[in-house]
Amino acid sequence: MRFFEPADSQLCYYCKRIKTAEPEQEYPIREGIFTFENYVYRCAWHARFTCSKCGKQHHFSWLYWCPKNRELVCGDCKKPTMKPVAFWDRTYAYEFYCEDCGEYHFDLLYSEFQGVHPWQLGNRDLVSNVESQEPWMPMWSPDKPRDGKEIELTEALKLPNRIILLKEDLKYPQSLQHRVPEDQIDFSETQESWEQNSMEYIDFCQIDMAGDSNRRFVIDPALWSLLGDVNGLSVLDAGCGNGYLTRLLATRGANAVGVDFSRVFVEYCTRIEAEMNLGCKFYQASLTEMNDFESKSFDVVVSNIVMVDVLEYKAAFKEIARVLKDDGRFIWSNVHPVFGRSGGAIDIRLPRDSQRNESRYLKMIDRYYDSGGELISGWMSKPTWQFYRTLEEYSKALKDAGFVISTILEPRPTPEAIQQNPRALAFDADRWTYFIIFECLKRRPGYRNE
Repeated sequence: MRFFEPADSQLCYYCKRIKTAEPEQEYPIREGIFTFENYVYRCAWHARFTCSKCGKQHHFSWLYWCPKNRELVCGDCKKPTMKPVAFWDRTYAYEFYCEDCGEYHFDLLYSEFQGVHPWQLGNRDLVSNVESQEPWMPMWSPDKPRDGKEIELTEALKLPNRIILLKEDLKYPQSLQHRVPEDQIDFSETQESWEQNSMEYIDFCQIDMAGDSNRRFVIDPALWSLLGDVNGLSVLDAGCGNGYLTRLLATRGANAVGVDFSRVFVEYCTRIEAEMNLGCKFYQASLTEMNDFESKSFDVVVSNIVMVDVLEYKAAFKEIARVLKDDGRFIWSNVHPVFGRSGGAIDIRLPRDSQRNESRYLKMIDRYYDSGGELISGWMSKPTWQFYRTLEEYSKALKDAGFVISTILEPRPTPEAIQQNPRALAFDADRWTYFIIFECLKRRPGYRNE
């Protein structure tokens, strides 16, 4: 990483953060005239210092001061541990054991908070890489020496979702609330949110024999590559929505059945079936309680971008396994657990109003392990609940339900599909996948699934 100097005078990044932290309203905001990135500007206090052991310069928070030896030592020369402690806007400090003096010391950031930074103690001969006659000015110290609040390690590791903060800084439209643990979400509320939007989704799709553009050009070609020949098979479309996939299955010779908890969806599907007479049957039921179907009724269960909307996904997997024949296949697509999430991801686009693919610089992802529900707004009139889990959580739930994962696909559109639909599909062309498809096999009782 290159070090740029000097830079145009700006306010110090760290001073500004400390100033806004309680209770440091009197903290001075110094000039930040040095930067590594031409983005974050830092003052002399928060720049780089030279390690007395290795002679290399390091970020100020990677060094500690030994008052006995009057030396700065870096974390490369003396390995630190993490001390969970809340101070300013931080949740931990680096703690070093100094063998030279037999004492524990902390990094320069926490030392400044405590009031024991070498400059606060009068060691004026210490200099950072910022050349200044009096780099420590303006001087600041707390009224008296102090410590931060000790906290649990788990709390210290719970950093805020940087993506949401970045969206706020960049003034991106916020389409969701913060993630909520699944055990704090009411099941009936998740159903109601979709019931209110069912007709709007039907109008959005517009085509009775096809899904939205993502399904038509990205997901469904890969889905059909796994489904193969369905002629004569009994196939359940679990979470059928507007029923387009159920109808397509019927046109290919399957004994197709659709199930959805939404009354609006099922009534719509039933009406379209009466007009088209394809032989489809539709039932209103939750995927967790499909009491209309006997055990081992279906050769194949397919579920197309549904589990992201299902709160009780573990129960749904077990119920799907119940209605599936032994050695039957469960083929289901979903938003990708890594790249498909909303709250923990942002696609940086510059300029932001450009629709060109090259204007999308990168995708940033944070807090992957934070599973739970997000109340999404902006794409439908009423907010809807969506649920994000890790690959590990889905894998374990499938195993517990008696499934073995046989195939995983990460679909992407063809160049021809992108050419004909550039605005809709260029976002995931040859860069990252937004979706994932699993083919799972139901094993017979006694199969050793380890």
